[in-house]
Amino acid sequence: MKKTQKLFNLWSRPAGSIDNLNRYQFVEIYLPMPLQKLLDKVLSMQKIQAVSIVIPAYNEEKKLSSSINIIYNYLAKLFGRNFEIIIVENGSTDRTAAIAKELESEYMNIKAFFLPFPSYGEAYRYGILQSKNDMVTLYPVDLAFSLDFIERSYRLLEKYPVVLGVRFHQKSKVNRPFLRILISKVHTKIVNTVFDTKYNDVNCLKAFRTNIGKRLVKFTKSKGPFIEVELVCLLKATGLKFYEIPLNHIEEKIARHPLYIVRSILKDIIELFEYKFRFSIQKRVYKILKQIND
Repeated sequence: MKKTQKLFNLWSRPAGSIDNLNRYQFVEIYLPMPLQKLLDKVLSMQKIQAVSIVIPAYNEEKKLSSSINIIYNYLAKLFGRNFEIIIVENGSTDRTAAIAKELESEYMNIKAFFLPFPSYGEAYRYGILQSKNDMVTLYPVDLAFSLDFIERSYRLLEKYPVVLGVRFHQKSKVNRPFLRILISKVHTKIVNTVFDTKYNDVNCLKAFRTNIGKRLVKFTKSKGPFIEVELVCLLKATGLKFYEIPLNHIEEKIARHPLYIVRSILKDIIELFEYKFRFSIQKRVYKILKQIND
């Protein structure tokens, strides 16, 4: 068992707070040393010089090339050459891997990596761990979210180590099938209830100062979309400051078969309670170690 630090107090932004920057809450937490080092890094934040965009790609041969061109041109206008696009192809059965290789050879700012099996969670983790610049965020191939999240996050990350995009803010514009909106809201509500949090949206875009993002993903284990929940739970556990910004989301038709969605929901609920159990065990162990150390 790794040595743990003593109980300490930390000021942090309240989860779910968007507009009022002056409202703070007092948080008491007890963490293992690796997370203490993570928090120490936040105190020495420097200006963002360049950005990394991670794009997981699974069976995206129809969209990958055109979407990358759009993202590349957007980033070039904002940052000149100070950016990189990291494509993480994971177990595709179509030409996605070949297209990723072509894009890597065509653009000097694009890097392509290949995983042997389909896994959104592994692609997410691997991409962030490969990033070289000061800021990192994940962006979907289908361009369903507004690209300006990148620019706004870039500016905010000079003050906050983490920025969360949210779809259920009054300033957000969401064009999705009702079923998908309902599922997302119910899922966020369940996560907030189980973990006693107040997030506006747990399954949306996240941007990190890269040194923070790399350390956070090392504490995640999910191989699927549940990695998004793991990350917001880690934000609560560490007390890291974050800022939520409204985000537009367009999905005019359901991209997945309804049965696939139902299976994903059931799997996610199972992972949610398994994670809650592991999380509770870890907290009890930390308390025991604290008593022993004291």
